[in-house]
Amino acid sequence: MKFVSKYLFSAGRFTLLFFVIVLLLTLKVNAQLKTNLDVFYSLADSLVDQINFEIPSSEKKILLTLNLGQNYSLFSNSIKERFRKNGKEILEQPPDELNIPHVDIVMEGAGVEYGEMFRDGWFGTHYIQRYSTIFGNYLQTFSESGKREFEITRIDTVKVDDLKFLENDSFPFTKGTVPSEPFLSGFAEPLIAIGTAAAVIVLFFTVRSE
Repeated sequence: MKFVSKYLFSAGRFTLLFFVIVLLLTLKVNAQLKTNLDVFYSLADSLVDQINFEIPSSEKKILLTLNLGQNYSLFSNSIKERFRKNGKEILEQPPDELNIPHVDIVMEGAGVEYGEMFRDGWFGTHYIQRYSTIFGNYLQTFSESGKREFEITRIDTVKVDDLKFLENDSFPFTKGTVPSEPFLSGFAEPLIAIGTAAAVIVLFFTVRSE
């Protein structure tokens, strides 16, 4: 009985440990999952980094004008914060000093599109490619390059079942059209399952007859 009790205790402890590990792994995966809106914030950060790279590091102040429209005004604070993290002081009114770079950003559009659906193996999870894009133009007066167009895209792969967590009903540009599952994929899997089962039955009776 002591041996049995010890075994059950060890088995229970192992089960609990296994459950904790699975829970931690699940939390880690969910924490790493970026929503469509999170991706757009990162694209806006990339835009700021691109503009900041063109401004000499000796320039610590910029006059910033944002023309984001009603649809993309939520990026305003993150854009300003990104400039600050790059060491720039944001001025929103014309300064008394001359020759301070003026940065004017116009956000013309943002959106997400999904590629073809595919499975991870015959009976695996459905995945889909996610294409997230922002585009528009900007003008920074320190250089003589004039107005520049920008289009920044990020491509990654997400689970189809996670789309309901990734999109945001409050922001239509975070939503895209999900293509249907390829016909051959949905049609072939039941046939494969039936064929496998039939092969197992035939093998079973063949072995028995021998």
